[in-house]
Amino acid sequence: MTVIAPRLSPRTITPRRIVRRLLLFVMACVALQPARADAQRRPRHLQGAENFLPAPRPSIGLRGGYDFDADAWSLGAQARVPITRKLQFVPSGDAFFGEGATNWQLNADLAYGVGPLGGIYLGAGLAALNWDADGAGGDDRSTSVGANTFIGLQAPGIRLPVRPFVEARWTFVEDASPFRLAVGANFPLGDRARRARRRQER
Repeated sequence: MTVIAPRLSPRTITPRRIVRRLLLFVMACVALQPARADAQRRPRHLQGAENFLPAPRPSIGLRGGYDFDADAWSLGAQARVPITRKLQFVPSGDAFFGEGATNWQLNADLAYGVGPLGGIYLGAGLAALNWDADGAGGDDRSTSVGANTFIGLQAPGIRLPVRPFVEARWTFVEDASPFRLAVGANFPLGDRARRARRRQER
């Protein structure tokens, strides 16, 4: 059975372009992280905040983004299920709205937080892609399994009720490796029950 590769734009994906994008994104993430030297100048109640972060809770989130290789906007959702304090299971799905067709992708990934506050995270996992083979919006569709790799930056969530994030993602399937950029927010579960217990304790 012949599997047709996804329809991409004429631009060629080269290792140099992938490395350049990854380096630029990592530099931006590092620049946004609080410097260690700045910790000494923080107010006393904020020093060592990474040692008092609450245990991670399951969360659900929404995200939107852009596929630079297929020139398509995307809309998706995800969940985060903590395995350890820094390791999370992240199932997700996205729909890509290109010219003449809507494609979708399902993901099963693992994300690992790095840094003192775990704001920067790295991850990898599996992907199932379904696309319109000829791009004409017909019934000729194909589904394939590939691999994901990604890097992102998520707000620590010490004060905010949500955790906004930005993420760069590559999916490797057949002989293609489309690059996507997504922004969104995760909503921790269990906040209402915790606030109710606090009110009862008072």
